[in-house]
Amino acid sequence: MKFVHLTDIHLILNPISYDSNFIQRRFNYFWHDTKPFVKFLNANPIIKQSDFLVVTGDMIDFYEAESIEGGLIGNQIELFQKLINSETNSIVYLTLGNHDITSYPKGMYHQNHANTARSTWIKNLPVFNQGTYYSKIYNVGSTKYRLIFLDNAYFSVKTQKEQAAFIIDRPQLDWLKAQLNESPDDKEIIFMHMPLPVLSNNQDGEKANPYLIYDDYVNRTNTQDFLNVLKDANNASIQIIVAGHEHKNDLFDFNFSENFSFKQIKTGTFGNSVNNWRLFQLTESDIIISIPDSLNQTIKIPLK
Repeated sequence: MKFVHLTDIHLILNPISYDSNFIQRRFNYFWHDTKPFVKFLNANPIIKQSDFLVVTGDMIDFYEAESIEGGLIGNQIELFQKLINSETNSIVYLTLGNHDITSYPKGMYHQNHANTARSTWIKNLPVFNQGTYYSKIYNVGSTKYRLIFLDNAYFSVKTQKEQAAFIIDRPQLDWLKAQLNESPDDKEIIFMHMPLPVLSNNQDGEKANPYLIYDDYVNRTNTQDFLNVLKDANNASIQIIVAGHEHKNDLFDFNFSENFSFKQIKTGTFGNSVNNWRLFQLTESDIIISIPDSLNQTIKIPLK
């Protein structure tokens, strides 16, 4: 089974309706129109050869923003839904990113309307009909894969150092635990927008203890709660986490103990480079992941 992973498309649809100064600032970072994304969907043969497409968040650059007449306009979700329906016949799985639920009034930003944004996604995108986190089961030969799509799009409040970037609420964590415990036989792949924080280097250039960076995060996020759910699930067999958000390509091994380890794969932002995509191949015994924009170099991850 094959699928393509994209993330951080940051589409700005019908920009003429919005304040021109705001739009110009956003165009300094991302595409000026939808053409690169549409061309990729229609012209890349890998899409047509794949079983589905996964986009891990920031499909749109904002949920709502200042209009040319003042006040907020929020029609990006509806326009994205029409674009997807008209440009691809592929199955598309989505996870929400922070921009997908963010408002931009007068050059500022907040997530005070996040609940309304999520309701709009649920209303318009069939993949979210059961909610903004969900799972899908695929059988590849004798191997059962459980694909888990999480919603960690919400930022916590700012601190003096930085804005915390990993929040999953308790109901979702309880649901995740139930998913991981549902079957002793499946192999789980988790998709989410914001990745787990990668270890920082110590002064000697060696990788620091993973819990050092998490100690800082625990004070303002529930990163440790998330890891505890993964570690404590009775039947869990987490293979990989697939994420975006940080706009870079990366692969990192989390080795917490002999019985608790997995890989995290990040793909760079598609919103400013059509080369940022990966092909995943799921087999009975391995997960094969291409480097960005290439089928010639791959990484093979044996199933645990």
